[in-house]
Amino acid sequence: MLSSSYFIDSTDYKYFGLDKFNIQDWYEGKIELKVLSKKEAEKYYQYRLRLNTADTSYYRFYSVQKNQKDLKIVTIIDGATGNFPDLRMLVYNIRDSLIGFYPVAGIGSDPDYGYKYLVTSERINDTTYRSTRINEYKEFNSGKARRDSIVTIYKIGLGYMKGAKVIEKREYNLE
Repeated sequence: MLSSSYFIDSTDYKYFGLDKFNIQDWYEGKIELKVLSKKEAEKYYQYRLRLNTADTSYYRFYSVQKNQKDLKIVTIIDGATGNFPDLRMLVYNIRDSLIGFYPVAGIGSDPDYGYKYLVTSERINDTTYRSTRINEYKEFNSGKARRDSIVTIYKIGLGYMKGAKVIEKREYNLE
């Protein structure tokens, strides 16, 4: 059930109950997402809000994953890192306190260094996700591109200040 908590206003979000997380369409301007106000950013990010952030326009509502009395999970795009925005999963307990904060997708590029990356994730269950990161590096002298990929399966902790535990991690060099 997605609408049993009043803490989350589901009309702010574009997606509900996603199994795959990829922010490439937003990054390329293909979809519009609602911007969080400063008050909303303080409500959702709580103690994780970056200090001295007068402009919160880089926070965007993305998805409601779970909205129950005892557990609420949402995703919000955090573009505060400039050219490298992340999709953050925020987990709240029965008191609407932030108890988990996990990056589940991201994208970015730095043309000055010939580097770009894409991180996507797939939900296996409420606590387990498979994340794939593809990095691309361009060599300036030869113009050749080198790619590598990292696939990580991790389990998120749903308790207060619990981190994500890596279950499996594999790295691949792509030519």
